[in-house]
Amino acid sequence: MNMTTTVKMTLVLFLLCSGFFHFAFASNRLRFFHLRGLQKYWNSSLNACNQENESFVTLYDEDDADFTANFPGLQKTAWLGLHWVGDRNTTWSDGVPITFNKSSVHVTNGEQICEAIHINTWKGFNCSERKPFMCYKGNNYTLIENKKNWCQALQYCRKYFTDMVSISNDTQNNKVIQTGKNTSFWIGLLHDEWEWTDKSCSSFREWCDPSYLESKDDKQCTIFSKSLHRLNCKNDKLSFCSKGIVRIKVIEQPLTWEQAFDYCKAKHTGLLWIEDEEDQKAVEQWLNHTMVNGSFWIGLRQSRVFGFWIWTSDRTVNYSNWKNGKQPEMPLSNYCGVIEKEDYRWRDENCWLQLPFLCEEEIVFMN
Repeated sequence: MNMTTTVKMTLVLFLLCSGFFHFAFASNRLRFFHLRGLQKYWNSSLNACNQENESFVTLYDEDDADFTANFPGLQKTAWLGLHWVGDRNTTWSDGVPITFNKSSVHVTNGEQICEAIHINTWKGFNCSERKPFMCYKGNNYTLIENKKNWCQALQYCRKYFTDMVSISNDTQNNKVIQTGKNTSFWIGLLHDEWEWTDKSCSSFREWCDPSYLESKDDKQCTIFSKSLHRLNCKNDKLSFCSKGIVRIKVIEQPLTWEQAFDYCKAKHTGLLWIEDEEDQKAVEQWLNHTMVNGSFWIGLRQSRVFGFWIWTSDRTVNYSNWKNGKQPEMPLSNYCGVIEKEDYRWRDENCWLQLPFLCEEEIVFMN
C-alpha cells in the first residue's frame, strides 16, 4: 500500500467516524409517478394509490402541470389529491389555535390566500407571490428578507427556526410589526377551502373555469386535464399516484457548476443528488419529459486532493451510474459531475462550462 492510498483511507475513516458522511437506505426520496388501475371513484382510486404506499399527485407549479399533462397514458382525465374541506379554511402553520385575528380575508371560488403584514396591516395575497417572511424560535422573531413564496418560506422557517410566526395577542402583533421594519412580509396564516391528500403545502391553483366553483358540495374533488377541474367524487377516473418527498427542478439557464450550486441553494434546497436506484429512475422519468437536451449539472464533485467523489449533501457516492461503468479518476478527470439526458449516465465535466442543471426542493407538509 503506497503513501497516497494510506492517506486516502485515513481521511475517509476519519470522515466516517466524525459523521461528516451520511448513509441512507432506499426511501423513495425523489418523487416518482405512476398511473394505476382502472377508472374508479375518488376514494377507491385513492385507496389504489395508498396500497402501494403512494398518494394522489400534488401539483406544485406550472412545471408539475406540464409534466402531468404529457405523462404517458394520461390522455384521459385523472384524479388529483385536491379536495374540498371548506370548514377548515383558516389555520396557523404551527398549529396554534386562532384566538386573535385581524384578517379581512374571505376565500371564495377555490382561492388560496396567505396572510402578510403589509405596511403594518394584515393583508391577504396569492400564496405564490414571493415576499420576505418572518420566522420565530422561542420568543425571538426574525425577518428573512430573501423573497420566497409562502410554502418555500414555511420550509425555510422550519429548517432554520421553529416555524413561520403566529400571532395570539396584541403584544405579539405589535412585536411582529416592529420587527418587520415597515415592509410587506409573510406570516404563518393560511386561508384555503381545499387540501391535498398528502397534506403538503402547494400554492398551485390554476382552475380551468372559476364558475365551476360556485357550488359548496363537500363531495367535490379535482381532476387534471391541462388545468384543475372540479368534479363530484363519485365519478370514475384514473388513479394518478406519486411517492417521494423531494421534487426535481430542471433549470434551463446555463451556469457554471459553482453558480448552479449557489442558485439551487438560494431558490430551492440544493443541487440534486442521487441516493439509490429509485432516485435514478425518478430523475430519468423527469428528464424524459423535459425539452432541454444535453448535459445537466448535478451535485457531484471530486476532491482535488484525495480524488474520491462526493455529493454536495455531504453523502458518499454509494450508488453510481457512471458512463461505461467506470468512475473518473485523477489526474485525467474533471472535477464536477453531470447527468446526460441521452442515456442518463453520469460523467465528469469541466466545472467552468455553463450548462443547465437539476435542483431539488424538499416538500413541506402542513401540520
